[in-house]
Amino acid sequence: MKILHLDSSPFAEGSVSRELSATIVAELCARHHDAVVTYRDLGTTPPPHLSAAAMSMLHNSQEEVMTPALEAELDGIYQSIEELTACDVLVIGAPMYNHSIPSNLKAWLDQVCQKGLTFRYTPQGVVGLIPGKTVYIASTRGGVYSTPEGKLHDFQEPYLASILELMGVADCHVIRAEGVSRQAIGREKGLAEGRETLLQILNA
Repeated sequence: MKILHLDSSPFAEGSVSRELSATIVAELCARHHDAVVTYRDLGTTPPPHLSAAAMSMLHNSQEEVMTPALEAELDGIYQSIEELTACDVLVIGAPMYNHSIPSNLKAWLDQVCQKGLTFRYTPQGVVGLIPGKTVYIASTRGGVYSTPEGKLHDFQEPYLASILELMGVADCHVIRAEGVSRQAIGREKGLAEGRETLLQILNA
């Protein structure tokens, strides 16, 4: 089993999403002794946002001049796509920021979600090109957004599920720790609920 583990919180210490994603990976490795983990810290080493030149080159434009900076950007994009394509399991540490995901995680998704590489258009609609993978999203929120009222403001989990499905990744599990900033719930209770959800999924 090849696991690609992504963290996106800029906090190197004290991050709930980092703790939860690490718990997921540790549990998977304990159950699959052949597991090989590739780790990418998007929080402390964020990928660059897609440049206009890179987008043009990825869409087969012949008008762009290849510069060292553009070559380095494209190399990083192709490496990210290769790591995603090669993995069997994807674990994403994804805290909610302002009702959505951190911009560094969005930048990574913009890199790997590329027409002709991870999805393609057909007369019948979009077809994902990297099916057969399992995703575990370590979703953390300071507040509570799983209620009917809260879901109106949740552009974190639905977006991640949607963009992954676009690429053919439909086996997506959300391991959620929410209300971690609230006195009545708090970090430890939120994490405990996340761990319980993980075990229920893995033991099913």
